[in-house]
Amino acid sequence: METTNVPVTGVILAGGRSRRMGQNKALMPLGDEPLIAHVIRQMESVTDELLLITNEPELYTALKLPMYRDILPDTGALGGIYTGLTYAANRTVICVGCDMPLLQPNLLSHLTTLLDNYDAVVPCVEVEERSANVLQTLAAIYTKRCLPIIDRMLAGGELRVHALYDRIDTRIVQPQEWRRFDPRGLSFFNINTPEDFEIANRYIGENYHVNS
Repeated sequence: METTNVPVTGVILAGGRSRRMGQNKALMPLGDEPLIAHVIRQMESVTDELLLITNEPELYTALKLPMYRDILPDTGALGGIYTGLTYAANRTVICVGCDMPLLQPNLLSHLTTLLDNYDAVVPCVEVEERSANVLQTLAAIYTKRCLPIIDRMLAGGELRVHALYDRIDTRIVQPQEWRRFDPRGLSFFNINTPEDFEIANRYIGENYHVNS
């Protein structure tokens, strides 16, 4: 695994409302533990500090993580990133969603080594049904240098994370690069529907038997 001497804070965003799932997906059992526990385990292996951003901290007390409510409520993922960057003890932050149980630590470590003097490092993923490449706003690296820019965006009502990348120095990581560390793009698989949940359950079950 590639490593960097720069201390890194991990930020897990648990602010979604899980409308398509019909319940709080972060706490749904995936394998033998809640979905979010898989995210925490993967993140703990590549970070020096781990924070949970949630407006319902009472639901997650068993996780024993430092938790923070959104500084500016109802500002979506950009507001969550802003909150995580604000409270992070380190200047470098990995932001992920609570519904990404297949994160690959090798890829996350590699992304941090690319930061150099950039403000953010963001993977780009090919989406066949859209015939386009899509930037992955989560499973991305941000620095505290983004804070004043995000502050101005939120004050002006601009909530799109993608709009941030036009305002900062962003390192885009193309598929041919990140596939060396995550050939199947598992890190970018997030669970939104019961069908997604079943796919993740099968993957974790298969790999549990392979590794046990």
